[in-house]
Amino acid sequence: MGGLAKVKAWLGFQAAAVDLTQPDAVLGEALSFAKATPQDCGVLSTRQGGGVASRMVQLKEPFGVQEENGDVRVNFFTSSASRKFKELLADPNCALLYWNPETLTYVTFQGRAEPKPPAEAKSFWREWMRILYKDPGLYTAWHLHVQRIQVVSIGRLESYRHDWRPVELERSQGSWKILCDGTE
Repeated sequence: MGGLAKVKAWLGFQAAAVDLTQPDAVLGEALSFAKATPQDCGVLSTRQGGGVASRMVQLKEPFGVQEENGDVRVNFFTSSASRKFKELLADPNCALLYWNPETLTYVTFQGRAEPKPPAEAKSFWREWMRILYKDPGLYTAWHLHVQRIQVVSIGRLESYRHDWRPVELERSQGSWKILCDGTE
């Protein structure tokens, strides 16, 4: 057994029994990893001027990742007074990262965000959110229409490429395609 394999075994990592050539299998694993992320939060990255800005977003139910008939969305919320809100209105292209330090796993969802209509946004409001909103009138709910997913879980589902390009899926013409299976 090689050195890396010994370290992974010692840490308790087990290789995933997922076929990296099957988009549905990789998608299922990515969604499972995202939903298992502790603290129900992620990092949303938006374009800001000539650069990128990142900040934490709360993804506690009813927010977070959802899949229906292959369409993947990540629901989140923000204040209409925030930089994030203004950046998303100016350029809805963004990325949302789920990171689980306990399992050394990350899933990145990329796509276009759009605000939910007010009636739908209202259905996502929860009383626990009052701690974040002194003025609930500033609350807005959004969904990220996911077009690309990158996933790495050290010891389970990872890239073996020299350039470390992660396992990656892309939504094209109504179905998911493997862009990178983690091999050269």
